[in-house]
Amino acid sequence: MLSFVVAAVAGIVVGTINGMAGGASIISYPVLLALGLHPLDATITNAIGTTSANFVAIRTSKYKIWDLIKTYKFLITISVIGSLIGAGLLLAFPPHVFEHIVPFLLLGATLTMLLPTRPAVGKRNETVEAVGIAASGLYCGYFGPGQGVMVIASLARNPRKPDVMNAAKNIIVGIPSTASNIVYLFSGRVHWMIALALFLGSSIGGGLGGRWSTKVSPNFYRGLVMTVGIGASIYLFKRYFF
Repeated sequence: MLSFVVAAVAGIVVGTINGMAGGASIISYPVLLALGLHPLDATITNAIGTTSANFVAIRTSKYKIWDLIKTYKFLITISVIGSLIGAGLLLAFPPHVFEHIVPFLLLGATLTMLLPTRPAVGKRNETVEAVGIAASGLYCGYFGPGQGVMVIASLARNPRKPDVMNAAKNIIVGIPSTASNIVYLFSGRVHWMIALALFLGSSIGGGLGGRWSTKVSPNFYRGLVMTVGIGASIYLFKRYFF
């Protein structure tokens, strides 16, 4: 029961931040490790449990999901392809391989909070954007935490209003995550009660984040995500390398 409550609270925090910007599943991942899950199980359970926040955030915004899908169908498609490849790679290799990769992945995901998001200048912006979105999809399927920040950084290569970019991020993260989650369902590594707690919590948080996306300082949630992410990265490096 305690694990369910802890995961649900983590889900609310994650959902709220993901609805506003993204990257917060970096927070729930170490929570699942602290609850005793194997790193691979934590990755898969975390992915399934936190995906709902993106869709709920869109529903509480002024944008319609179907309109976003039509507008960003190319970026969604290449991200879905990447996420399916990433999920296949995750399940194809032995768990001990992932154990030694995950500290680097988590640290890298945490550092994505430092990615610049100012629009670039030049004719290659759309190409750079597409490459970034495809790479984020591959990363989504293999690990996941921090993907939202990667997508925001890619979308910022072309001029968009903040609320438009946030809604686009939620759909570009949400659909590829759902695709890789379908693959995960057959892995046998999902901790369903914890996934349910995360799902319920992140759904609540996603609604809050969708409403608060323009009211909370980005520096606040970036600082929170980076603090937790770096702390968890240090823990994993000590656990598997020292």
